[in-house]
Amino acid sequence: MASSSHLSGSPGAPLTLNRYFMELHNLQQRGEIKYTEDIQSAGPANARTWSCFITVKSVGPAFNQGPVLETFWHNADQKQAARDGAAKQVLLNIGFNGAVH
Repeated sequence: MASSSHLSGSPGAPLTLNRYFMELHNLQQRGEIKYTEDIQSAGPANARTWSCFITVKSVGPAFNQGPVLETFWHNADQKQAARDGAAKQVLLNIGFNGAVH
């Protein structure tokens, strides 16, 4: 993954980011998307599996409206990796591919 902590690219270019959840959170702070997040863990303490579920409640007019009320999820062995994986799916599905700082 890229070492930067921001999204880079131009329209139509693939997302490159190491903190997808941070970008999604920033979009929510600006009122461009509303979502809920549910994080769960399972398994023994030395081998946890984390699951992150993000449900899109609404998106701004600049984005694809199709994913509204859809839930995206990702499983990983680290909590942040699960959050970033689910957030990446949301960003891709709403058509977000620009740089935001």
